[in-house]
Amino acid sequence: LYYSTDSYKFSQKMHQDFPEAKEKLSKGHEKTVASSVLSSLDNIFTENKNFENSFKFIGVIKNKRKWRYINSEYIEEHPNLRKFKVILPGSNGSGAIGEVLSTPLVGEPLVGHTQTFISFGAFDNREEAENLLKYIKTKFARTMLGTLKITQSNKKDTWRNVPLQNFTNNSDIDWSQSIAEIDQQLYKKYGLDEREIKFVEEKVREME
Repeated sequence: LYYSTDSYKFSQKMHQDFPEAKEKLSKGHEKTVASSVLSSLDNIFTENKNFENSFKFIGVIKNKRKWRYINSEYIEEHPNLRKFKVILPGSNGSGAIGEVLSTPLVGEPLVGHTQTFISFGAFDNREEAENLLKYIKTKFARTMLGTLKITQSNKKDTWRNVPLQNFTNNSDIDWSQSIAEIDQQLYKKYGLDEREIKFVEEKVREME
């Protein structure tokens, strides 16, 4: 379900229409939607929706999250760009176990992200993305993330110990429950004993 920080790419048409953009992008990474593009390419990423067919991108300008619009012809197709997904920062915290993740959110269809972020999933409906968001917020999932995440980086390998779930209504997890109640289901599903549950409950901070 993981899509990396650099999985969104500029199209060839963007470079044809704006040949000067190449000079503002890293050499060898001219197609990467880099962290700086919302400000460095502000003639391409605009505050207003200037095109009938556009994508909405989240990025960071001066350490604040911002949304900008871009002509849909300037971004290559991507597996989750037209789907529901969960977006969260590509780096977070220090790697200490039990950290909260910085404000993950559900991205709607036609929403993408710069290299500042990663995303999970490519769902046809919002409900499955909302269920994934709940799962990512559980103490269980973040404990499993913490077994491999020892730095700020949220790269793919750090998520290797986080078990994949069924996020539909046919799941063995009742996603309609609260995050705390979902944690209890996960403890039971994976056979955590009282000592392990106590460790997770005490060491991992809650996320709403």
